[in-house]
Amino acid sequence: MQQAALRALRRLRDPLFVFFAIGAAIFAVEQALQRDDSRTIVVTEAQIAQMAGFWEAQAGRPPTAVEQRSLVEDHVREEIMVREARRLGLDREDVVVRRRLAQKLTFLTEDVAVLAPPEEAALRDYFAANRGRYVTPAAISFSHIYFSPDRRAEPSAEAAAALAALAPAAWRTAGDPFLLGRTYAHASTVRVRRDFGDVFADAVQAMPADATWRGPVASAYGAHLVRVDAKTSATEIDYEAVAGRVAADYDAERRAEANRAYFEELRAQYTVALPQS
Repeated sequence: MQQAALRALRRLRDPLFVFFAIGAAIFAVEQALQRDDSRTIVVTEAQIAQMAGFWEAQAGRPPTAVEQRSLVEDHVREEIMVREARRLGLDREDVVVRRRLAQKLTFLTEDVAVLAPPEEAALRDYFAANRGRYVTPAAISFSHIYFSPDRRAEPSAEAAAALAALAPAAWRTAGDPFLLGRTYAHASTVRVRRDFGDVFADAVQAMPADATWRGPVASAYGAHLVRVDAKTSATEIDYEAVAGRVAADYDAERRAEANRAYFEELRAQYTVALPQS
């Protein structure tokens, strides 16, 4: 008997169980509303208080008596229009309404998934299991001289010739203009790949950081001479420095898992008939 009670208590604390219970209640209410053909609209004190609360949050003050009556009248108008739209079946074929309903159900699932804030031990375990996400990425600082194929018949050959004759102070005016600039400071590998392409990024990453001009190096734009000035390796970050980010990521995964589990539970209750091929 005691074990059964403990099992029941654990189930009540299960967010997915709570969600199913809420969903069942919502469904029952919706069914009751759809069966009710009366023309009675009940506006409760709690609803009026909620309207007043929304007003005060936006206006910075409570609504006046006239404004509150207007809020109630707006609510009644909306309720009438919604009921009539449902009675006419307008919610059944509207793609926007269907997507909005699916989205609201998704939000409800996510909200239930994070009802209880996670304990720090759970967050630290999550952090340990996902250390690769929480690092200061490797970075590289370099300068380059660009040789455009639109301006030069043989950009790589001209880059090689310029390298042999390059004076130390002349690099800022050598070559051709480059829209993204000649100098990159503490640029991540992701940024270098995005701006220049994989071939260029791999070649530059392989160069020593000794401030020596090298090349030519091919990119998505043409040919370059490159001088690597500094490199920093990826470094791990302590949990305390990213605790807020870890909590946000943990909640996001809980929401996604709740949606996945809930949909699988629903999907198992449906049979899908597809046209015969």
